[in-house]
Amino acid sequence: MKYTSIVSGLFEQNNSVLLCLRKNTRHFPGFWTFPVGHVEKSENLEDALRRELYEELGIQLIDCESLMTLIDNQENIRHTIFRVTDWRGKIDNKEPELCAQIEWFDLAQLPTPITPWCLTVINSL
Repeated sequence: MKYTSIVSGLFEQNNSVLLCLRKNTRHFPGFWTFPVGHVEKSENLEDALRRELYEELGIQLIDCESLMTLIDNQENIRHTIFRVTDWRGKIDNKEPELCAQIEWFDLAQLPTPITPWCLTVINSL
């Protein structure tokens, strides 16, 4: 079975996580989630994350670590989540047509609705 590969970046700071409110998207519009994007054919996972974080947030990825990979057999998606440990630049919403809002949320006060895979990652922290 061929999977579509996607990557996400988990940003943590002061017991908070960075979440994006999706809009005009095929999967989970109106849901909060980590910055996420597709892996292009010529990219490895980390390069895809680097590109997506620049396109979506306007930042330069300095360092990250692979946290987990989730498989969605129903949608044929392989989703790799990275913990972003260092970056350069100011986080900004560079894709307002796909992201209504970007905010830091305390882990004890998460917004709803949140994507199921994002909740799985947060619950594992």
